[in-house]
Amino acid sequence: MSRSALAASLLLLAAVPAAAEPGLTAVPFIQRPLGARAAAMGSAFTAVAGALDVAQYNPAGLAVLPMKSFTSTYLQSFGGTNYGYFAYGHPTPYGTFAAGVLYFNAGSMDLNLSDGTQRSVTSEEDTAFNLSYARELPMGFMAGATYRRLRSSLADTVQTSSNQGDFGLVWRSPLKGLSFGAAYLYMGQNVTYEEAGDPPPRTVRYGAAYRAANIPIASLDPSIDTREFDMTLSADMVETLHEKRSPRAGMEMGLEPAFLDRFAVRFGWIFERDAESFTAGLGCREGRFLLDYAFGLSKNFDPLQQLTLSFQF
Repeated sequence: MSRSALAASLLLLAAVPAAAEPGLTAVPFIQRPLGARAAAMGSAFTAVAGALDVAQYNPAGLAVLPMKSFTSTYLQSFGGTNYGYFAYGHPTPYGTFAAGVLYFNAGSMDLNLSDGTQRSVTSEEDTAFNLSYARELPMGFMAGATYRRLRSSLADTVQTSSNQGDFGLVWRSPLKGLSFGAAYLYMGQNVTYEEAGDPPPRTVRYGAAYRAANIPIASLDPSIDTREFDMTLSADMVETLHEKRSPRAGMEMGLEPAFLDRFAVRFGWIFERDAESFTAGLGCREGRFLLDYAFGLSKNFDPLQQLTLSFQF
């Protein structure tokens, strides 16, 4: 079997563990929602700002990152595949800088070689290195961009690399708590293994978010033992190359109970995706540490489970 034919075969095999990402694009692993908070809210995060994990949805949201932050995420996905993500964000008077590394392993497979032997190999192993920058602009606008260097290996046999970029805007409207966002993600050259390749999953996202803070819930019900209550509602439209449009919706309810700095409950829904639908999760913050958990239901696969640990300083 020639290397070109092998590359084409491996591209088909590599698509199996990522069946949740329908379409005709390469490296679908970079689309997987990372950051348990966003994942629990149906990944409707284009207009949400101020958290490190917004970089995957709209880098402009990094502009108002409140303090230096580190985050790490582990995701157990479909078919036994695994994701790991590490990122660091650093706000400065000149804007926010961030860097991240995404790692994907699709598990092992048995490969039948042309000489009649069989060898167990890693079916797909990918790494994406991200550098982001964002800053606030006049009139409530924020702008941000990401450069991504991607490396991919199929069956320990063929390798490739590519360069990609993201760009996004967020606008905080005059109506307090209401913001709008738009982003164009995964711009770049085709991802080619030998002679076989496909374009990256170029994606347009746009959406809105509304956050109501400091809701005096205790005055409404004195029996509730909490200092403050806040709520965030979000909605996105996601348009990926060669795929149907996918609306997303999310909700977060945050409490500040007497025994914890903050506790949050989150829900979301992903529409027009056969392998994804309802999402939910929990989050808590104590001091500078944040712990978030998310899971997503699927019609055809085991549930997705994701855990994120973050530290602010």
